[in-house]
Amino acid sequence: MKNKKPGFTRILKYKFDNFMSKGGFSIFAALMTLFLAAFVLMSVIRFVANLAFPEAEPINFSSQLWRVFLQISDAGAVAEDSDNNYFNKITGILTILLGLVLFSSLVAFITSQFEAKLDELRKGKSDVIEQNHTLILGFSERVLEIIRELIMANESTKSAAIVVLSYHAKDEMDDFFRDHIDDRKTSRIITRSGLTSSKRMLDKVNIDSAKSVIILNDSPADDSEEEKEISDSKVLKTIMAVISSLGEENLPPLIAELHTKSKRNLAKTISKSVHCIEENSLLAKLMVQTSRTSGLVNVYDELVGFDGSEFYYHKPKIGWGGKKYKDLIFHFPRSSLIGYRNTDGQVFVNPNPETVFENDWEGLLIAEDDSTINPQKQGIEYKLPDAEPALPLARSKENQLIVGWSHKAAIIVNEYSQYLIGGSAIDVIVNKSDSKAKEEIKNIAEKYPGLQINLIEKSRYGQEFLQTIHPEKYDNVIILKQDGGNSELRDSETIAILLEFRYYFKQLASEVKTQLITEVADSENIEVIQQMGVRDFLISNKFVSKIYAQASEDPTVLNAYDEMFDEAGSEIYLKKASLFFPEFPIEVTFADVCAAAIKRRETAFGLRLLSEEKNEEKGFYINPAKVSTFTINADDYLITFAEDDA
Repeated sequence: MKNKKPGFTRILKYKFDNFMSKGGFSIFAALMTLFLAAFVLMSVIRFVANLAFPEAEPINFSSQLWRVFLQISDAGAVAEDSDNNYFNKITGILTILLGLVLFSSLVAFITSQFEAKLDELRKGKSDVIEQNHTLILGFSERVLEIIRELIMANESTKSAAIVVLSYHAKDEMDDFFRDHIDDRKTSRIITRSGLTSSKRMLDKVNIDSAKSVIILNDSPADDSEEEKEISDSKVLKTIMAVISSLGEENLPPLIAELHTKSKRNLAKTISKSVHCIEENSLLAKLMVQTSRTSGLVNVYDELVGFDGSEFYYHKPKIGWGGKKYKDLIFHFPRSSLIGYRNTDGQVFVNPNPETVFENDWEGLLIAEDDSTINPQKQGIEYKLPDAEPALPLARSKENQLIVGWSHKAAIIVNEYSQYLIGGSAIDVIVNKSDSKAKEEIKNIAEKYPGLQINLIEKSRYGQEFLQTIHPEKYDNVIILKQDGGNSELRDSETIAILLEFRYYFKQLASEVKTQLITEVADSENIEVIQQMGVRDFLISNKFVSKIYAQASEDPTVLNAYDEMFDEAGSEIYLKKASLFFPEFPIEVTFADVCAAAIKRRETAFGLRLLSEEKNEEKGFYINPAKVSTFTINADDYLITFAEDDA
């Protein structure tokens, strides 16, 4: 049986429904059409009525139209028909009733559209038309620190924009930033809610005009492997959505947070514009370095981020003039030349002093701002120490203690093993070891047979246990925060362990030289940690967030960090001034300091003056001007790039 053909009324109703379903404009057009139809209808009725029943005071046709318009738009206009006959009065009343219905509908429509627009704005669905903005895709625990760094980076820009796209509600993100960021300086934080891997949402946040893109991971670094695998897959999907929106050739710097090594390697093959940071490895290497050099955390805190001096690449327009590295150092009065990047993109920190710079190389410098990098034709004068520099220090056996186990623990043990000489020991204390931890420790021990690497299981690190292991015999004690849980819980566990060590050390009659190093998840807990007697602590989330922000401005800076954290290359050390100068106290310029360091094949870029550390604003001088004068004592330190700590 064939379907019955719909009638005219049904077709008309169907087309009307389709028309109205198109949204606000269709409804507005329908209301205005009804208003116009009502106006025409009542004008015709009034005209006919006046022909049959003339008014007491006849008026022309245009005046009748005006009266109908007034009555349909304003109920008070019916008073003009007070002296007219009943037919005109009835016509006026009908006009008013139609007007009330139509205008109330129009007002209700406008109100609903206005509320819908406000709701759309609250949900973060509107378009972004910013230009040259930093786009952050995702909303993890490190987004706050990244934005704080970007605000400092944008200080020299009149009106900078930071756009955040996340699945979180816009009002939640706005409230979060209002509560945690008081001074935004010249930056505006714009939030939008939506799927970060949606091409439509990426178009809405104007990704075409973004100067850089940071893709954050939903899972923290200490989450389960399964959760991190899922979150990494989402990040890869977002990377592909960005490439789909822009094309591989038009990608801005794209910094992605990926936890698993396989996903990082896969992301790097997608495009040269994709850059990844290996967080656990970076933090593990930093903890080892800071544990071996007291005060190093302060140096890195100054270098990483935009508050103070940071890394820049620079190539003079007139070339390097065939000069050697040891001479070029003194041509930068307000910045510190520490190495170079060749045409292949390889970075070399603290190269051989006799290295001749080629014109197409870029110098790697530490500077407060790129505007302070002004090489001079003539080198700054300096005075070399009369005596030869001290011979390298003899290396001794070390004992290191690691308390706790996390994703970084095996990397830390392996990094330590590369620095220690035969006969040194590394003890690792854990609440409960699993098969994976035992296997990792076993593999490292086999790799370095000259070291004693022990895994100790203990459910509670109380006073009785500390008395059995004698922590005062160790050079350093690293306390690792546990994996999983929120940052407050992890820091609380760390503080509890620190209290045990603090109480134990206080009971000892002799002076304790053991250095406590720990990792802080939440920067709000810094003051509490300091009360435990910990001088060197790493604010892990803040440190990594600063690198993300710095890399978003210039991704090539990651090459410099890779070189600095490579044990085979030069690293940052704080070295006693007695290794460089023969007698004290001595008054020198910083140019003299650089000359003394290069004589030992090291590159100086700062000083640590212990006599000034009582004043919290002094003590550490990073990248001072070459003409700055200092009085150095034997217990002060030079901050240098060197191949080893000797």
